[in-house]
Amino acid sequence: MPGEPVIGVVFRPGGLRPFFGAPADTLADLSVPLSELWDRRGNWLAGRLADGPGLTGAPVRVALLLGRTERALVARAADRTSAGTAQLVGDAQRGLWQGHSVAAVASRLAVDRRTLGTLFRREVGFGLKRYARLARFERALRAVRAEDAPSLGLVAAQAGFADQAHLTREFRYFAGFAPGCLHRVPGPTPWHVVHDETFKTGRPDRCTLPS
Repeated sequence: MPGEPVIGVVFRPGGLRPFFGAPADTLADLSVPLSELWDRRGNWLAGRLADGPGLTGAPVRVALLLGRTERALVARAADRTSAGTAQLVGDAQRGLWQGHSVAAVASRLAVDRRTLGTLFRREVGFGLKRYARLARFERALRAVRAEDAPSLGLVAAQAGFADQAHLTREFRYFAGFAPGCLHRVPGPTPWHVVHDETFKTGRPDRCTLPS
């Protein structure tokens, strides 16, 4: 509802299961009430946050609410992923982020591609190919936004796109606008939040940047 305070927690890829247990791919692209994941514990936390001080006002009030949320997450955390699986998924993430193909990553890790895909979806929330597309998009996003960014065609080539048209299609798919809207435009814009340069977007209908 408009005007209601909201607290958000950003989990790194693969960091969800220790806190909620459910396979990450069963929660992807869904809005699930906390009570369905934590049973009575979720209702208790929601009640504590609702009874606490609002998010508006003194920073100390915000700190109190964030502290309650953090303590609840720490208390809930459990080791639900083996060290071997965590290492494997982490290595796959790094390989895909570096621009290696799914086949190359699976071969380097000496793991069957289908098996790796199943583990990756369970821990991260979506498949290897989609993660590779997102990683490529974020690499291109950083390059496009640099003050000394080269031409979009060169950005496309360096980031691993087939051509500039491919780069534009991926930008429109993930962000809702063409890369030219952010070419050599550093800093956040109204429709996305940057956390470690990870792009989140509300998909605006047109390119309109603040002055």
